[in-house]
Amino acid sequence: MKLEKLLELYQQEKPQLSPRTIQKYKSIVKMFIEDAENDDIFITRNKCVQWRNKILNRSSAGNCNNYHRHMKSLFNTAVKLGYLESNVFNSIPILKNVESNRKTISDTTIERLVSMIINDKYYSQHARFYMAMIDVFRFTGIRRRQLIGIRWCDVNFDEQSLYLNAKFSKNGRGNLIPINQILVDHFVFLKENSRAKMRDQVFNITEVSHRYKGNQMTEGHVSQLFVKWSDKIGTPISPHRFRHTVATKIANSGCNLKSLQQLLGHTDIKTTIGYIETNIDDLRTIQSIL
Repeated sequence: MKLEKLLELYQQEKPQLSPRTIQKYKSIVKMFIEDAENDDIFITRNKCVQWRNKILNRSSAGNCNNYHRHMKSLFNTAVKLGYLESNVFNSIPILKNVESNRKTISDTTIERLVSMIINDKYYSQHARFYMAMIDVFRFTGIRRRQLIGIRWCDVNFDEQSLYLNAKFSKNGRGNLIPINQILVDHFVFLKENSRAKMRDQVFNITEVSHRYKGNQMTEGHVSQLFVKWSDKIGTPISPHRFRHTVATKIANSGCNLKSLQQLLGHTDIKTTIGYIETNIDDLRTIQSIL
């Protein structure tokens, strides 16, 4: 059986996969076929290990493990449906991720970012728009895809809550999260200075900048913006780093991890724990309790 056929069967077994997830699987299968020089489900362990190592030579252990998990899921379907007796990827160990770079954003970095936006000749023209974006990431930890998915009908001013539509979530589930007064004030300002309708995007950079093409804000627009900001302040920042920062700060404050899991919209609490960073001072605090 060809790998493309296996992917079709996988999609039939999991009809609720998002278009984005399906595209990810297609990309990984295509890459596997090219790098492993094999387009069939009947493949040796040695071939799979060689494929993994080839990926490792040009990418990170984290990416290798991610691709490995996707291929493992596909081959589990082949076993389940009786096309294979065993899953070759089960015998290949996950690589140890030795990345040591911290993914959180320091308060000093945030201060530099805010100062740059307020004082920059270009960004200062729409500082309130950009500050609203930053604070949404800063206080909620949502993903960039969720940001562009926010419509005015999702913002509940009376309940001070924000509904994150399932269409824009990674796991296909909607999530209702609280918003603090800072965010409420941002939304009020944007609403009062916009002619947008209830079903329109709250954050649409194409309406405030001619540098971005189209009539809707996209994930690519968000990424471009953060790359430019990172270059200007000399420190890497991104929505995902804000997400790690939110998780770490809340966890270190003593918050219940189940509540943090709910805020971040994770289906597995192990994923939530993976977002949390510790440092030597945290370990000293824990040790002092003993």
